[in-house]
Amino acid sequence: MTGSLKELVADADQLLIGIGSEWNWVKNGLKKDDRYIELLDYCSIEENNWLLPIVEYEYAYYNSDADIEKAYKELKELIGDKKFFLVSDICLWDAPMYGFDVNRCVYPCGNYMYLQTAEENGELILSDKNADFMSIVGMIHDIIINSNGSFDKTISFKKPFFEGKELYINQKRPEYSKINYNEIAYKDRWSEYLKFLSRTLNSKLLILELGVGLQYPTVIRLPFENVVALNKKAHLVRVHEKLYQATPEIKDKTDSVKMNSVDYILQESR
Repeated sequence: MTGSLKELVADADQLLIGIGSEWNWVKNGLKKDDRYIELLDYCSIEENNWLLPIVEYEYAYYNSDADIEKAYKELKELIGDKKFFLVSDICLWDAPMYGFDVNRCVYPCGNYMYLQTAEENGELILSDKNADFMSIVGMIHDIIINSNGSFDKTISFKKPFFEGKELYINQKRPEYSKINYNEIAYKDRWSEYLKFLSRTLNSKLLILELGVGLQYPTVIRLPFENVVALNKKAHLVRVHEKLYQATPEIKDKTDSVKMNSVDYILQESR
């Protein structure tokens, strides 16, 4: 690297931060929790795919991750009072929860907070206020807590509805490929993000790309590369266990770090 992260931050005028799948403690945690094995197997059956997002919701609702919490707090302390914007391609609003200004964070791939119908511009409904939805969450939680994850596979999980319309968690994801993703929850913040980018062209911009994979490359990876290419003063720090490589066009303006990005932040904050 061209310097420690603290040194790079100190030298920067502004920061652009991208958060990716390595920070998705829900999906990562589910894979490691033996209590969810049967539920995940059940959800892998095509006709049961719709239940997986709700299993993830239950896990997020009742659990937390100490390393993720510490990493966000340490990252916030690292950037101090520098101007920044944070973009995430995961659906966990952890950054605002752990101290980041919600007006400086955007989650274009969705969230767990709202439910939507299959309509692109329909009303968003608070997840924890819909009885049908929370009833399913309750069933899942009962299986985990009282049955240690074992359950009768003939059990009937009824899909949630509102005024006769089926509900889905407001997220862009493979299980929802046949519905229209409702973008209303992030649109205003996205406009603010674009304004922020327009004001960084002639400033020393430090771009931190942390654990971003290739599931949604047009959200963070490709746009960040374009920003680095256009801004002569920009510098990219790309951190990922596997996908850390820089493209040839911006290689001389990139630090490629082969490391889990959560561990990297915890390391650099010491």
